[in-house]
Amino acid sequence: MTGMTFEDLPPRASQIPLTDGRVAADVIDLIISDTDRATGCVGLMICDEEHRGIQPIVLHDVPPDAGATGLADLLGLLLPVVAANGGSVLIGRGRARGTVPNDIDRSWHQLAIDRCADHDVELLGFYLATGDGVVRLPEPLSAAS
Repeated sequence: MTGMTFEDLPPRASQIPLTDGRVAADVIDLIISDTDRATGCVGLMICDEEHRGIQPIVLHDVPPDAGATGLADLLGLLLPVVAANGGSVLIGRGRARGTVPNDIDRSWHQLAIDRCADHDVELLGFYLATGDGVVRLPEPLSAAS
């Protein structure tokens, strides 16, 4: 699978809000490399107050059975700063194969939802990025209704 590259970005890509699901999926595809998917990772795009991506962060070599503790620690550091600046976040979990979320993916997703809500930071989406593709996990029921 060939992922998105920086050469695929449209002009003025840094000015595009990541509120559109297709654009957000492309950004996750871009920041989570094939190698990161194969070895496991978590990727975040920190966004400004207009939901434009300003800083990607990728934690590498996250085992496929890793609990959400590392994500919790990372969000504990980042979300207060993001909240203070009125920003938002986009999150992706990289693993080797499959496009159906498993229990670990769902626990990471729920943790992200809860922590973002605790800090009043908008979660623009949580994606699963694998060698088989990039898929968005569903919105929380309160947001979907």
